[in-house]
Amino acid sequence: MRPTTPPPCIVQKGNEIYLQIADEWYVYSLKEPPLGEGAMGTVYLGRSCRTGEKVAIKRVIDKYANVPGIRARAHLEASLLFRHQNLVEMIGICELNPHTGPIFIVSRLVQGITLDQHVEQHLRNRADAVKKICESVYPVFDALEYIHSKGIIHMDIKPSNIMIENGFNIRLMDLGIAYASDVANLTSSGLIGTPKYAAPEQYIEPGQHSLPIDRTTDIYELGVTLYELLTGFNPFESPTREETLRKQRTETLPSVQDVPEPVIDVLRKATAKSQADRFHTAREFKQALQQALQEPKNKSGGWKLPILIGVITGIILVIALMFFL
Repeated sequence: MRPTTPPPCIVQKGNEIYLQIADEWYVYSLKEPPLGEGAMGTVYLGRSCRTGEKVAIKRVIDKYANVPGIRARAHLEASLLFRHQNLVEMIGICELNPHTGPIFIVSRLVQGITLDQHVEQHLRNRADAVKKICESVYPVFDALEYIHSKGIIHMDIKPSNIMIENGFNIRLMDLGIAYASDVANLTSSGLIGTPKYAAPEQYIEPGQHSLPIDRTTDIYELGVTLYELLTGFNPFESPTREETLRKQRTETLPSVQDVPEPVIDVLRKATAKSQADRFHTAREFKQALQQALQEPKNKSGGWKLPILIGVITGIILVIALMFFL
């Protein structure tokens, strides 16, 4: 008796792609524009064939699908069955062959806007903008603390990977290039992540020794992300990738007039070039930020109180001398 071939779990019918995960089928249409594109793939709006529930379906970019390391990351992302209010719930992975060919990752759909859009629309012009923007990011610290406790490093934290749904709930998106921190000799090779947010250890030039990727890598990226949310610009962004990466390796975050210096100091520590000089945990970073927000709000470009008192006193003395002379 000849062995039977299992039915395919990926089926195309016209412009529709059907995917089977366990006993459930999901479908998306090639005629519909994608929801977005990430470092590893393109995300489409899909639905459950049984319930009609909307889902997000990521197809790993074909040229990457057969790269063992990237394929392993896709498997890792799909296996992250986290139950956390600030993370996306994964459904599973679909592939014809575990080693080659197309690969799809299905997750629950998060509907909303990115955190940077929320900041520009609702927080930027508030009198207490700095405090409110920092508070809006606190759930990301909690999500990082959670995944780090599970041995996972995100490695692509940026404003577009933080969504706010229903006007209040924050979710950290796209664990597509995440790595398990307990993998032996976990190091970077080439560039992993997005250049203008990436920590120095995420890019290794030819001939250089690789540096370990660890939880402080995520802390660096979150520091750059928060700085951009607070100021409206990314200080490392440059016309070329090479210049951006050079700035990441050599330049520190500049002071800005509208953000208190204690807050900038916290972000500078988070984005220290040496991993040993950064905060060691997301919780430590969050606590330092909360403490900085409680300190006197002396803006970097403004008069500090002792200096201001001295200047006023000097002016009064000069006027008095002119009056009596």
